[in-house]
Amino acid sequence: MHRSIGGFLRIAAILFSAGSITACVAVSAPQFGPGPPLMLTPKTARTLGAAPVKGEAVRFAFATVTGVPAEMRFRLEDDLKRYATTRQLAIVPVGDPSATYQVTGYLSAVGDSTGALLVYVWDVSSLQGTPLYRISGQETAAGSGTDPWIGITGIQIDAAARETIDKLADWVRS
Repeated sequence: MHRSIGGFLRIAAILFSAGSITACVAVSAPQFGPGPPLMLTPKTARTLGAAPVKGEAVRFAFATVTGVPAEMRFRLEDDLKRYATTRQLAIVPVGDPSATYQVTGYLSAVGDSTGALLVYVWDVSSLQGTPLYRISGQETAAGSGTDPWIGITGIQIDAAARETIDKLADWVRS
């Protein structure tokens, strides 16, 4: 009995943590059994309207991503640039005067020994800070024990970067 209560409390803490980080992503209904929580909407994009500036001239300035170990952050930055090239999107450094939009990203890993989730949220805003668009999602990974980042690999980072760039490209071209 003690073990099942501990497991319930652990899952409740993970759900609360994931919900706090992802803000607008619908967090899962209770999950029975081991493993990380599953979200009801794994990949979403929320827009406050159409992109104010569209087309090939759009330039995205990505702020430094928070919540991710350095080696994963570098991999993510490289993947974002690579996918941006394939979708003809321009990424410029933060502070570049040619930037059209600023993108702020948050990543988190949650899980236990049976599974992990990479949870990501990207907020796109005008250069004046007006929120315009949000992308959020999750990628599943193998179990990791005490540190959920151990279960996250380049596969999940790559998928998150690809999904992010696809959503941005769709937004500025719709």
